[in-house]
Amino acid sequence: MAEPDLQLFSSLRYDPLLTPLSANTEAWDREIKHPSPFYMLPYHRDRLLQAAEHFGWIVAAEVIRGPNGFTHLLKKLTETVDTQSTKPVRIRVLLSKDGTITVEPSPTPDSSREALYPGRLPPPKSASKMKVSPLTGGALELGDGDSVHGDPPIDEPFEVMPDTMKTTPSPYTSYKTTSRDMYTNSRQRVGIRDFTARQEVLLVSGNGEIMEGSLTSVYFWRDGRWTTPNVASGGQIGTTRRWALERGFCVEGVVKADSLADGEECWISNGVKGFLPGKAKLL
Repeated sequence: MAEPDLQLFSSLRYDPLLTPLSANTEAWDREIKHPSPFYMLPYHRDRLLQAAEHFGWIVAAEVIRGPNGFTHLLKKLTETVDTQSTKPVRIRVLLSKDGTITVEPSPTPDSSREALYPGRLPPPKSASKMKVSPLTGGALELGDGDSVHGDPPIDEPFEVMPDTMKTTPSPYTSYKTTSRDMYTNSRQRVGIRDFTARQEVLLVSGNGEIMEGSLTSVYFWRDGRWTTPNVASGGQIGTTRRWALERGFCVEGVVKADSLADGEECWISNGVKGFLPGKAKLL
């Protein structure tokens, strides 16, 4: 089958509040590490590189590979984005087969340190009773609605809905490309009208496994832990998903669509908005 006319891409966040955060540059190469307003930039470079290698785009891969490739990508970003701006920006980085990098900035809402780099993903209320020794001088237990320092905000959860039809996993669901009809169609089927709606749709594979959200990685509470769908289920290796896995905030596993309960709490995340609360809605 002929490869469609496409570009690889990744969407990330420019935000001045990220600049002083050491967490934002932990993954940077030691030789070029410095404060940065670009959210999880090495992870975005890595996902572009993995996609280029998968599709056999040799020139494109070389353009962004290694410290020189990372520096080249950073240069492209700083040439296009006003790094003196105090306003956050959503950045779409596109990589063409010939190695051309295109940077498309657009406005994005404010966020918080806790949403972008949370200290943990809080468990759902049904699992949040935590006994604390009186010797600590703290509360005896953490009750419903309580939070600890560093928790991401849990107000205004997204409606997270499973698609009404199945999606066939392919390289275009495993890697982020401009071939996105399957995501657009999935959103339309459940009635999501625009990208500002606090709604997300879950893509479901032919064997009933949740793959991912149309714009996000997803996390469901299973067996006492936050579980994100296996890559083998057909979804992408998201940037924030990778970060959460590396920190032990979640594990990989199979999440069946028919295991969802109406109203159950979940988390969603992406490289622009960070970590956001969700609530399942069965159609």
